Parts: sequence; C-alpha cells; structure tokens
Amino acid sequence: MEPTFIPTMGAVAISLLSVAVAVADPGLGLVHDPDRALRDWQVQPSPYELKLVHDPDRALHDWQMRRLMQPSPYELKKERRGSVYIYDGLTEREVETALDTNFDRIQHMMFMGTVRTDASGQPLRDTATGKLIQESGGCSSPE
Repeated sequence: MEPTFIPTMGAVAISLLSVAVAVADPGLGLVHDPDRALRDWQVQPSPYELKLVHDPDRALHDWQMRRLMQPSPYELKKERRGSVYIYDGLTEREVETALDTNFDRIQHMMFMGTVRTDASGQPLRDTATGKLIQESGGCSSPE
C-alpha cells in the first residue's frame, strides 16, 4: 500500500522547520540539525508533525477523534453557523465519551456506523464473518 499524507494544522510549517531549522547554539553559530536542536534546547516536539500514514482507515479515525474532541477554531466557527459533521465508524465508548464531554456541541454531531463494544470496550465482531458489528451500516455501507 502506498503511504498517504494526512495534512494537519501546521504540518507544512513544522515539516519545513524540521528540515531547515536554524537555531543559535551557545557558540553563536547556526545548527541545521533538528535532532541536535531538540536535544540542546530541550524543545518539545510539536503534536502537528508530518506523518506518512500506511493505514488510511486509522488516519481517518484519528482525524475524526481529533475533530470531535479537539475541534479547531475554524471547525467550531462552522458549527456555530449550523454545520453538522457526520462521524462514521467510531466505537460506542468513543461516542459516549464525546457526548458526555461535549454536551454543548451535540446538535452539531451525527454518528453513523457506530461499532458495538463489549464491557471492556473492545469492538464486537460477527462470529461468522469476522466483520465489526455496527449499530447501522455507516456511510460507506450499502445498507
């Protein structure tokens, strides 16, 4: 499978900085080594890093969870203007957590293809087919 680039806020800026960062070292020289800059200056890595994703389904899931639990100012602005986002394929536990922690945004959320889980939160699978058991078919299902 070919890697897929999933853009995140600041991904381009961070990736450019990580390639050509110029940080003054104690000797007043310039260091063009991001690893050394992180070590020397104890800079924390950014959560917005360039990622090559080998599993597009996992990338979509992670993006939906980020949007659901930590929406950007732009996404919140769109919600205030009436936008509704359809989340597809999240687990029951993820949906319950989102509804409990984002009660004020419920009217801007719709959930499809919610994956049923057992008491420990693990996804349930159909014993005959091995496929995840969903409450509805989801957006990509012919159901």
